[in-house]
Amino acid sequence: MATIKDIADEVGISKAAVSRILNHKGSFSPETIAKVERAARKLHYTPASVLQQEAAESSRLLAAIFPPAEFPYYGYLCSLLEREAYNYGYHLMLCGSLFDREKEESCFRNLREKRICGVFLGSYTYDVTMLSEQDFPVVTMGYKMSDTIPAVRTDNFSVGRIAGKHLLSKGCKKMLYITGYPGGLEEDLRYQGFAEEIIPRGCDLWTYEVNMDMQILNDYSDVILQMILEHPEADGVFAETDSLAMNCIQIYSGLGYRIPDDIKIITYGNLQFSFFSNPKLTLVQENTKEIARRAVGLMIHLIEGGKAAPESCKEIIVPVSLNERKTT
Repeated sequence: MATIKDIADEVGISKAAVSRILNHKGSFSPETIAKVERAARKLHYTPASVLQQEAAESSRLLAAIFPPAEFPYYGYLCSLLEREAYNYGYHLMLCGSLFDREKEESCFRNLREKRICGVFLGSYTYDVTMLSEQDFPVVTMGYKMSDTIPAVRTDNFSVGRIAGKHLLSKGCKKMLYITGYPGGLEEDLRYQGFAEEIIPRGCDLWTYEVNMDMQILNDYSDVILQMILEHPEADGVFAETDSLAMNCIQIYSGLGYRIPDDIKIITYGNLQFSFFSNPKLTLVQENTKEIARRAVGLMIHLIEGGKAAPESCKEIIVPVSLNERKTT
């Protein structure tokens, strides 16, 4: 990095003279000023005030560790987080992770080196200690890791109950649940809410799970076909994500099913993506903008007000709503 001494040596004048010229002080000939400015450009000199400003800006940096671009939801969420962070004077950088512990650990090591201020974690890790041992605050998004790690998430249990109530209200008795939740059914609150709502009412419920490779490719056709062939009598489907639901619509329609006459489909998601479905998907709707707003607000509190989150902010649960459209 060039210094004032380097410019002085290049031009052949004193450091004091170079300093005064660069700070627009003193009386110097236009020729000398031009020589100094040319030398500064040639040597890529950056004033200390600019470096200090850049250092201050870089210290107001947040990071989001999310699955990669194959999961478009996280791109949308990240854009909302970035907008909210900007309102507080912070910048946001995105780190890719595929629900992979080694990749997450590598991300955290790199972020420590960059002196990051805080991290939003939307990936899925089994290692709670890895989060609690960081020297910057971590906020998980979409799920709760532990009582010690603040979280902002949708009311997933209510998502399942609302979906169940809605299908029941439409006369469904034989229902399918299809999910790609990485933690399995035993940790899937949407499944638990759905099952609790419909099973006590004498309904049949069959569950199907898709793997990570299918999610990356957004191609669930093998599992959905198996689901349909094994249970052609099903009259209702709760697809855990809107991408799953849109695949269900495509395959059911391709097999001659009329939606919603022969099969009713409900999902969880937001209008950003289900807008492209045909017919329009009935969904338990997430308030993604509110999730981003609450997450950034909590993070700024942790950074600027101390690392301990108030008890009321250990887990922020954002309500959902039913948006009935054409698939039920």
